[in-house]
Amino acid sequence: MRIHFSSSRPCALRLGGALAGFCDECEKFAEIADDDPVLAEFLPADGNYLPLSFLLDRQFFENPPDFCDVYRYDCGADIVAARFSKRNPTISVLAQERCGDALATVFEAGTVQLSLENSANFRTDFLPRSKNYEIRRHTLGASELIGIYCASPEGKDDQTLLRLYDKNLQCVFDERANSFSFGETLNVRFAFNDIAGHIATQIFREENGAIVPVSRQVLAEHPCDVESMHETLLPFAFFQEVLLQGDLIPFLAPSLAEKADSVLTYLGNFCGVALPKEIFYLTHGKINAAGLIYPVRKNLFEIKFFAVQTQDRKITNILPVE
Repeated sequence: MRIHFSSSRPCALRLGGALAGFCDECEKFAEIADDDPVLAEFLPADGNYLPLSFLLDRQFFENPPDFCDVYRYDCGADIVAARFSKRNPTISVLAQERCGDALATVFEAGTVQLSLENSANFRTDFLPRSKNYEIRRHTLGASELIGIYCASPEGKDDQTLLRLYDKNLQCVFDERANSFSFGETLNVRFAFNDIAGHIATQIFREENGAIVPVSRQVLAEHPCDVESMHETLLPFAFFQEVLLQGDLIPFLAPSLAEKADSVLTYLGNFCGVALPKEIFYLTHGKINAAGLIYPVRKNLFEIKFFAVQTQDRKITNILPVE
């Protein structure tokens, strides 16, 4: 099985005790036998961070440790060492605010964490590393909420993670988006770095203490011209449109356009569209396909490949790659 390794920090990669090169967001790959467990180690270039290590075996791919994200597929896997801890953790407060009778504190002690406490409850949660943290008090409907804002690290996208906690310190909202605005409703704007440059606006309201979606509008800043698009890009543009529940009709042949509403049901609850790696084409041949990413649990994903058949630049069939 071919395994691709990458890391959120520049690292030396060791496999089975031997140096396998250096990686960060640029991947390294290795061919590893399915029945031969191998020790994998990520050694950060910045010595202030602890190494990460694990045994590559069946159990790892069924239940990976929290510090990494794993993407499995039929002919390989991608492993991202995503969350590192500092070697000599000292507690430092990054943000702190009192919201009503609750005290919210973002602090670093090896990892970044959030503590929330009031007269009746106490909880802690892990937060991603960010360039900036803010704590704000919000009112939405009948609910008083604590908002925790985590801006993306420098050099990444310009999205911000927002978590909202209610008076019982329960997390009622957890989304990463480009902007948030509060009023009678919560308006959230998402900008996607996809082929059509989609912009999605979603409206939420408070209902019996829950934050529930009301409506969603998706627009494309650069609508796809299917007639002139290179055929190899067609499946990626199409599946991105499906993911955002956009307009599928321009992509579909008349026979399939009649079934456009059932395409999402057929494909299931995928959360992203991936470019197949070289090993996919070595295994399956030259197929015009894209990988759909399905969540299994918080840090484990399954990638399934789907091909499209076309006639006159219109999709006539969508088939899983077996």
